[in-house]
Amino acid sequence: MAELQMTRRQTIAGALASGLLAAMASRAWAAQAGTHPRLTIGMSGFPPAVEPALFNHTATRRVVPQIFDTLIAFDHGKGMALKPALAERWERLDGGALRLSLRKGVTFHDGSPFTAHDVAFSFSPDHLLGPGRSGRSIAMQTLDRVERVEVVDPYTIVIRAKGNDALLEQRLAAWASEIVGKRAFEAAGSWDKWSAAPVGTGPYRLVSQNLDVNIVLAPHDAYWGGKPPFGAIEYRIIPELAARVNGLLAGELDIITDVPPDQFGDIAARPELEIAGGAVQNVRYLAIDQTAPIFKDPRLRRALSVAIDRKLFVEALWENRVPVPNGFQLSSFGSGYIEDFPALAYDPDLARQLIKDAGYKGEPITYRLLNNYYTNQVSGAQAMVEMWRTAGLNVEIQMMENFSQIQRKPVNAIYDSSSTAIFLDHLGHAWREFGPNGTLPKQVGIWSNEEYFHLGARLQDVVDVEERRKIIRRMLTIIDRDDPPCVVLHASGQFYGKRRDVPWIPGQMLDLNFGPSNQAFARS
Repeated sequence: MAELQMTRRQTIAGALASGLLAAMASRAWAAQAGTHPRLTIGMSGFPPAVEPALFNHTATRRVVPQIFDTLIAFDHGKGMALKPALAERWERLDGGALRLSLRKGVTFHDGSPFTAHDVAFSFSPDHLLGPGRSGRSIAMQTLDRVERVEVVDPYTIVIRAKGNDALLEQRLAAWASEIVGKRAFEAAGSWDKWSAAPVGTGPYRLVSQNLDVNIVLAPHDAYWGGKPPFGAIEYRIIPELAARVNGLLAGELDIITDVPPDQFGDIAARPELEIAGGAVQNVRYLAIDQTAPIFKDPRLRRALSVAIDRKLFVEALWENRVPVPNGFQLSSFGSGYIEDFPALAYDPDLARQLIKDAGYKGEPITYRLLNNYYTNQVSGAQAMVEMWRTAGLNVEIQMMENFSQIQRKPVNAIYDSSSTAIFLDHLGHAWREFGPNGTLPKQVGIWSNEEYFHLGARLQDVVDVEERRKIIRRMLTIIDRDDPPCVVLHASGQFYGKRRDVPWIPGQMLDLNFGPSNQAFARS
C-alpha cells in the first residue's frame, strides 16, 4: 500500500534511530512493569456485544476472555488439553453427566461471590437463549446438549446432558460456556443494560465501550488466577490496516490485529517490533446459497471448489504460513480426525465437466464481498474470480459494507465466512455451521440437508470411537461432495504486529488472552 511506504530518507533516519527507540521503549515498559503498564491494541472491528452467549463474532471473542471465565479451560500451551478453571476438578458419573467441584473464594467484578447458582443461571434458558428467550443467541450451537444443572451445594454441581455426550467436558470449555454473574444480570433489569456492562469473574472488568471507538478494561485485582499483568487494556477500533500499522510504527499501539503477510517485512524490519501468531483452529470458507436457483444443482457448487488452486492461493497470499485441510476438519481433532479423507482437489477439467453437467450457461454468479474484513479478503477474491473464469464460471464481485448486507435475503450469492473449532471435534466445528441450529441453516437460512442433520443427531449420542468415525466420514462427504454448503479455502492465520517487549503469546484460537494464564507469564 502506497500509504505504508517510507521514503529513502525516512528509511535511513529510521535505521539510525531504531536502536535508540527500541532501547527507550524497552526501558519504558520495564519501568512501568511494577505498576502494571497500559496495553493498547489496534483492532479492526467493534464487537456487536461482549456478552458470551449472544455472539461468536471475532471482535467479541477478542474481548470476552478478559471479562469471563469458563468452568474448564483449554491449555493453549499444551496442545489444547483440558485444565481446571472455575471448576477445580470434575468426574464422570455416567455417559451423560459430570460432577464438578467449584473453586471457592472467587468473586465477580461487582464483589459478589461466585457459587453454583451462578453456574445454574449461566446455563439456563433465561441466559443461553438470549433476549426474550428467543433463541437468537449462538450458544445453542454447542450447548444445546446441556439439559440441566443440578445444584448439590454452593460449590458442587452436576451437569447432565440430553443422553450420552462424549464431549461434555469440551463443551464446558468452549465459546458461550462462560459464567456470568446472576445477581448482576438480574440487577441490570434488561438485556440492553446487561450487555452494556456485563459482569464476570475474569482478570479484567469492563470500564467503558464506545461504539466504533474503543473498549476499555481495568484489572480485577481480586482475580482468583493471579494478579492481572496489565494496569489497563484499551481496544482501539481502527478498521483501516494502514492506520493500524502506522499506529504500531509510531509507538501509539502495542499490538495490532489482522496483519497480512505483505506487511510482515515492514514491521519485522524495526528492531523493537515483531510479528506474532500463525495458523489457528479455524477454517476460512465461502458460504453458498443453496436456495438460489443457480445453485440448486450441487455439481455447480462443487465446481466452485475444484476450480481453485489452493496451493497457489496460500503461496501467493500467505507465504505458505497456513495449511490447506483435507475437508472441513482439523488435524487436532484426535480420534475424530479422518486422516485419510481426500484432500481438497484442484481439477479444472473436472470443474468444466461439472459445469457442463449442471447445465450452466454462463449466468452471473454474485460474490458478496467485504473490504478486507478477513485478511487478504479482496485480493483473494480477485484471484479466485480469475480461477473460476478460466474454468468457465462467470463470477461478479459485489462490494458490501457489513454482514447484515451480506446476509440480507434473498442472498442468491456466495460470501466469505470462517469457522473456529470451539472444541476439537466435528460437532464443535462444521456441525455448528451446518447443523440445524447452525449459521447457514438457522441464522441465514440458505442450506439444509436432512441426512446431515440426522447423522449429526446420532453422532451426539455415540461414544464408540469407530462408530463416531464412520458417521463423521459420511458427514464430511456430504458437505464436501454430495451437497456442498460451502467451499473450504484454507486454515486461517491470525497474525499480529507487536512490540517485542510486550509479554504476550497468541493462542491457538481467535480469542485474545491478556490474563495471568497467558503462556508468556506461565513460562516466567
